[in-house]
Amino acid sequence: MPISTMKKLTVLSMRSDADAIVRRLMNLRCVEIQGTEIGEGSLLSTHFDSDGQKTAADGRLRRIREALPILARYDARKKRLGASRHRVDFDVFALDARYGEAWETVEKTLALAARIDASVAEQTRLEGRMNALTPWLEYDAVLGTEGTKDAVVMLGSFSAGTEIEAALSELLEAGAYAQIVSSEKETTYLSVICHRADEVEINRLLASRGFARITFRDVQTTAAVAYDEAQMQASNLETEQLAMEERLRELAEGLDAVEILCDFEATNLHAARHLAKLATSDQCAMLEGWVPDFTVETVKKVLDRFACAYELRDAKEGEEPPVLLQNNRFSMNFEWVIGMYAYPKYGAFDPTFWMSIFYFLLFGLMFADVGYGLILVLGSLFAVKCLDLREGMKRMIAMFGYCGVGSIAMGMLFGGWFGDLPVAIMTNLLGISANSTAGHFFGSGLWFNPLDDPMTFLILSLGVGFAHLITGMIINFVMLCRRGRTAEAVCTVLPYWVFFLGLILMLLGMLGTMPAFLSSVGTVVLILGALMILLLNGYGRKNVFSRIIGGFGGLYGLINYASDLLSYSRVLALGLVAGVIAKVINLITMVGATGPVGLALMVVILIVGHGLNLAINVLGTFVHTSRLQYIEFFGKFYEDGGKPFEPATAADQYTETI
Repeated sequence: MPISTMKKLTVLSMRSDADAIVRRLMNLRCVEIQGTEIGEGSLLSTHFDSDGQKTAADGRLRRIREALPILARYDARKKRLGASRHRVDFDVFALDARYGEAWETVEKTLALAARIDASVAEQTRLEGRMNALTPWLEYDAVLGTEGTKDAVVMLGSFSAGTEIEAALSELLEAGAYAQIVSSEKETTYLSVICHRADEVEINRLLASRGFARITFRDVQTTAAVAYDEAQMQASNLETEQLAMEERLRELAEGLDAVEILCDFEATNLHAARHLAKLATSDQCAMLEGWVPDFTVETVKKVLDRFACAYELRDAKEGEEPPVLLQNNRFSMNFEWVIGMYAYPKYGAFDPTFWMSIFYFLLFGLMFADVGYGLILVLGSLFAVKCLDLREGMKRMIAMFGYCGVGSIAMGMLFGGWFGDLPVAIMTNLLGISANSTAGHFFGSGLWFNPLDDPMTFLILSLGVGFAHLITGMIINFVMLCRRGRTAEAVCTVLPYWVFFLGLILMLLGMLGTMPAFLSSVGTVVLILGALMILLLNGYGRKNVFSRIIGGFGGLYGLINYASDLLSYSRVLALGLVAGVIAKVINLITMVGATGPVGLALMVVILIVGHGLNLAINVLGTFVHTSRLQYIEFFGKFYEDGGKPFEPATAADQYTETI
């Protein structure tokens, strides 16, 4: 399929209209705005200064995004499987009451959240205070006092392992009075009173016993009174938090408007960034970009509303327009696979259509199972129809749905129904012979079972691979001819086809599927093809010697083709792996499928086992199918280096602009 032709857009407008023009083009979603280079001596001497605009929009957006998750936690709206985006006109939104209300909701939300955070921090502090006071609740003296003029009061604790009785005796002998206040599993709390003249000696003695001193300088009451006060404060804070959370639930009713506001400010930020790409003078601004040719009229209608001059022209030599792929409704779902590799160069061939056909076929061969394919199809349909997904994600999921169709078709041909589940149920639970009509259909499919006849499946895989490689060569041949390099195409591609034709005829004659004389004809054609490769593959070389070297290089290239063809044996490997694992799962479940408990366990094992098999083999099939495209197929013709088309757009995380 062709790559969309791009037109270079140049717009010269009044500086005052630049912002409005950029925003209108963003709404169209079909103009990629590029940075305008400022030439020496140009009247447009600077780029648009939108730093202040960007900083302000970024600051506003940060506050909104800080408030959104808070409101989402208290959102009482009915939850849906996919978030539905709001249809909105930002110009209307900016002027109606919702804009101001949304900002009021944001500011109140952030203020309440800050108050709740402060309240929770204070509550945590109070809980810590209460925990510290708990061991001293039976102590009837003021905690904050450290004694009198002549006496010293020390509070503290001994850890586990301290000989408490010995320590108390030593303190008493030293002239101190010690009172055990409370004991826990690991700690004993006590107060010690001594004369100030003995304080140093008592401290030394306590330290030798591992005494940990505890102070309550800010507590001027007993522990019980301080505990009750802290408990009351914590209770009041909890009540205030509940009231603030209820207020947040009320504010969350305005979440729709805040979501719109988020995209509105994100769009402002995008617009400011695009404005910075424009070249300006005191009065004028110049915008440059790329537009797909099929949207030219739409762009013109928008620009005609402004007092501006514009030009839409074809790309010049040396310019590198962005690449926009154009494919039918089936193939467009495979474009992201191209994007994972590299976009084709602008003006080159877009292989998406042919790649999608072989991707569909190869995926089906590797994952040939009706049951697994049906899950892929139904899952994709559900996601695409019921979830509010962006276009790119929809296409990716739809691709797996189409691949599921391929799996269903191949599964019917090769007898894959969650492996051999129907046959296992028929033979183990229903007593129906596997040789019955139904057993043969579910066991061998409409053609054959790869597990029973792997060699036939290998030949089929290599045959599909051969068709894949030849298609790549045909594309290369056509591309060379279209560029006026027909002689090169004939000399470097056609000889291989002659060689391959001879090889096929020779093999068919040898296998007996065709008349025997074809083997001799094939041998002659094969030798002719080899000679053509040797004599013609050096086309374009400057001297005879280099042409000969090029010819031998062409013959050596046959090894690469053989290697590429053998890569398609992975189709056999992946196809057998999925079938064997499924068969093992079915075998395990049938062993104990007796009685209600056994049947229930069987269902669980089937669901878990086949679920894991599906997940593992979908990933493996995707990786290996993509590899066959990237290396074997693209290697024959692909010209990468294109930059994907990235139009300027309004933010659309929560909204759709109208």
